[in-house]
Amino acid sequence: MGFIVDACSIALGGIVGGVCRKKLRFENHSAMAIGIMLISVVGLLENILSISDGKIIGEHTVIVAIALVGGCTIGDALRLEDRLYSLSNTQDSEKNGVIDAILFFGIGGLQISGPILYAIEGDSFQLILKGIIDFPFAIMLGATYGKKISLSSVVVVLLQVLIAGGAFLMGAFISNQLLRQLCSLGYLILFFSGFNMICPPKSKIKNINILPGILLIILCNVFMEVVLA
Repeated sequence: MGFIVDACSIALGGIVGGVCRKKLRFENHSAMAIGIMLISVVGLLENILSISDGKIIGEHTVIVAIALVGGCTIGDALRLEDRLYSLSNTQDSEKNGVIDAILFFGIGGLQISGPILYAIEGDSFQLILKGIIDFPFAIMLGATYGKKISLSSVVVVLLQVLIAGGAFLMGAFISNQLLRQLCSLGYLILFFSGFNMICPPKSKIKNINILPGILLIILCNVFMEVVLA
């Protein structure tokens, strides 16, 4: 269900934006950005905090913080975001638009944690949430580049299916703790996406550079399992 919602949101948004591109103007993204940041904070708190005996306890904050800082450090060193977006630096604007859309919709926290959550627990919430968030952005990209950006939905869903398939095969090794940590980092990346919409260009966070933090979370959990075993 979640895969279909997200694919349809991207495809439909791209078509709507492409058809209405002469009438659409996107000048103020503040309301959308604040909404995204609010959703991100709520999702983050749900995954890193718990209530026990009337007290709020932070369960995964240390590992998530390590993954955030470490991921940023590795991503910045590799210039991950700059290298990825250099792929769209071509003379064909429509091709640029499709590549930009694939990068925008296909690389991110919810794109990774959503399929894993679905594969392990059968929960489509994050994929549906991603679809809701992606729809207005697909309209914006469609209005900028044309309706061909809707083709990016095919690649995005194929990536989601591959991630979900890998998670399903490795399900025995993915604990609830690991899942919550991955979801937490996913919401953090989403938060910075909203932040980037309203901050000055010089203050933008290169949130794609945080993605290596996902690998760090997995490695931290493997290390803890080995040490505690």
